[in-house]
Amino acid sequence: MLIEPFIFACAGAVAVAVAYGGSLFAAQARRLLDHPNERSSHATATPRIGGAAIMAGWVAGAFVICAFAGDIDAAGKLARLALCGMLAFALGYADDRMSFSPVWKLSGQVVIAALFVIFFAPLKAAPLPWAGEIAIPAAVGVPLTMLWIAGFMNAFNFMDGANGMAGGAAAVGLAWFAVMASFTGAPALAVAALLLALSSAAFLPENLLRGKLFMGDNGSQALGFFIAAFAVLGVNWTDGRLSALVVPVIFLPFIFDVTWTLISRFIRKQNVFEAHREHFYQLIMRLGGSHARVAVIYMSLISFSAGAAIFMLALPASLHWLTPLALSLVFAAGGVVIYRQAGRKALLASPALSGAALSAAE
Repeated sequence: MLIEPFIFACAGAVAVAVAYGGSLFAAQARRLLDHPNERSSHATATPRIGGAAIMAGWVAGAFVICAFAGDIDAAGKLARLALCGMLAFALGYADDRMSFSPVWKLSGQVVIAALFVIFFAPLKAAPLPWAGEIAIPAAVGVPLTMLWIAGFMNAFNFMDGANGMAGGAAAVGLAWFAVMASFTGAPALAVAALLLALSSAAFLPENLLRGKLFMGDNGSQALGFFIAAFAVLGVNWTDGRLSALVVPVIFLPFIFDVTWTLISRFIRKQNVFEAHREHFYQLIMRLGGSHARVAVIYMSLISFSAGAAIFMLALPASLHWLTPLALSLVFAAGGVVIYRQAGRKALLASPALSGAALSAAE
């Protein structure tokens, strides 16, 4: 899929204009308000329908590409991808309105992941330590792909709790991914990713700068799906030249935060399914950091991880695993510092009492 620069420039301009205009409208419409509670980091009721603006921007830009690029096959792929993305958006929107249980939300994510596999096929290859790039049989690839998509949708949703952080991370990470996809032979994927990066960036003025609009679950579910889907398509559409570890490495700051928090809460006998304020970004804010500072930190970490991903692609496939391992060690050092400061301020929940202790207390 070769796209004339003028056509892409028009598509990008349309995506930005629609996403920014949609953000302004959504902020002023005051619909689907997020009222503050004891876990919130905002003080006034704020609309959480920003995901609609991001999705509208991406769909509008993709429509321009499909209408004027003259590639029927690419247009069909974008249309199927858009359908899956709209279902992810619809799932998040319904959750925003009705507050689904984790089981219902996960069920919806699995259905969307299954539809993606039907439309595009499962992950076909991945690098293993010392073995290098290996082909993945469908019997393994199907459940692995569905687990990855559903898991990342949840992880991205967990990290949408500070103004500008999720949207900014998506914009930065997808822009880097688009560059890598372009240089590894997946121009259609690069275009799709860059349009989504532009739409996410256009959402930031109302979200990060003014704090008048949240993306909501409707936005985080859609963005989480697209990012996870791009990871699989990057491998399959480049015959493995774009490693399966590229997206996990780019977004490792999010994945590591979620993983660390879940393990920490499990060790401290906390309910891992219960809402809390113990993610790294939440602790930084509770220690005095602003929304802007947190957003800048995570966007910087995403860029740093993207640089590591580019370096990883220069290594033999058998050594790709060293990159996420090295990054995890770096992030763990920072995590220890944050947790020590949070512990001194008593910001971490204590281990739950055992059943015997609870009975004795009664």
